[in-house]
Formats: sequence, structure tokens, C-alpha cells
Amino acid sequence: FILSVMLVFIGGCNKLENESTSATKILLTALTGNDLSGNSGATTVFSDVVCTSGTIINDLGTASIQAVLLNPTATSASYYQDVVIDQIDVSYTRTENGRNVEGVDVPFGFSQKVNFMVGVGSSIDLPFMLVQHNAKMESPLVELTTWTNQEKILKLEAKVTIHARDVAGNRLESVVGYISVWCANYGDDC
Repeated sequence: FILSVMLVFIGGCNKLENESTSATKILLTALTGNDLSGNSGATTVFSDVVCTSGTIINDLGTASIQAVLLNPTATSASYYQDVVIDQIDVSYTRTENGRNVEGVDVPFGFSQKVNFMVGVGSSIDLPFMLVQHNAKMESPLVELTTWTNQEKILKLEAKVTIHARDVAGNRLESVVGYISVWCANYGDDC
């Protein structure tokens, strides 16, 4: 009898419950950035490594995030189940040739601390740094500014990992999303 009761409870657990002690999870519903004209909402970001004026600027992304309860049949939530997004990690890969050495083939990955609260059942658009301006002054992006590489485009896939905790302090399972970033010296005024 005890064995059958244990099997019922063990069978009711899901993988996410094993990775988190929170009753809340976050959903990453979209990752977007700016298109070549500077308009937001693009699923492919065009990163100009240097403006025609010589200015180097950061490229921002936006993560659309929703907080939901793990139990889909729950009808109400406590304040302690609300979510605080507290860190975003960005790393890069190249898909066309598999060359992925940071600082040589792709920019260095980085982490950024943030502090955004999302109530259960709510969603937010969270702006974040997608390509740092200092990455445009290091390899491999700085090479795109030389006259021999003026027409080359470096196609990157940015992996964005979002970390969160609930108000009670329980860590949530991190969510991961990807967005394409095409880097070049586009020759426009940023």
C-alpha cells in the first residue's frame, strides 16, 4: 500500500519541480532588437560596429517575459510568488563555420545584473544590453571597421539566459532564448 501511494506522488512530479523550489516559473515569449533602420521589434538585430561619425554605441535587446504559476489550476497567487528578474547572461556563437573562440571568433560573453519585478499573471518587456560598445572595440568586431572588411558581415547567434527568483527568495529555473545578430560596418549614421 505504501509503495503505491509513493508511486502516485512520485509520478505527479515534473522535471521543473525538481529544478526549482518556487511555485512560479517565467516564460520567455519573445526576444527582439533593432532592425537596420533602427526600428524595434526585429527578430534579427543589425549591429553597426561604428557610426559614420565614429561613435560606437551599445545595441539593446528586449525580452518579453511572463510570470505564471506552476500549477495551472491554481486560482490565486500570493505576493511571495511574484518574480524578480535579477540577472541576464549573453553569449555568442557562429553557426556558419563553428568557430566560437571568445575574443577571436565571437565577442566575449557577459552578465548584467538587473532588477525587474513581474507579478504572477503579468508580463513585461525587459530592455537589456545585447552587444556592448566595448565589444565593438575588440576582436572580432573591431576588424569589421577596416577598409578591407567594410563589406563583411559577421553573423552571430546570441544566447540570452534570464535568471530569476520569487519574492520569497526561491530560485526559478532559468530560461534561455536565442536571437540573430548581424554585425558589420553598415556605413549609416547611428
